[in-house]
Amino acid sequence: MRKLKITKGRPANGQLVYISGQITGLELKEAKANFDKAEALLVEKGFTPLNPMKINPPMSAKNWKEYMRDDIVQLFKCDAIYLLDNWQDSKGARIERFIAQELGLMTLTENDL
Repeated sequence: MRKLKITKGRPANGQLVYISGQITGLELKEAKANFDKAEALLVEKGFTPLNPMKINPPMSAKNWKEYMRDDIVQLFKCDAIYLLDNWQDSKGARIERFIAQELGLMTLTENDL
């Protein structure tokens, strides 16, 4: 797994970063807060975050597989993936991480920033 090297005070040049973490099994409000916090942190560090909670908001008409299909399309557009601390508790986030690794995307975690 490639990790993105972060140098303090050096901008990330707006790299597009997909945020991945647990949604299913959490209260919607909690999941949204986790993703929004990550989005703000990435912006602060000079990245352009792609927040799936905003671009593919929860709707009752979609099932899990439909969300994943739409989110994976967005992941393919990104330069890196940012994994929330709870990513391992999410089947979808584990799939997204696997795809990101196979695509050769850089991986970021909260500890990296």
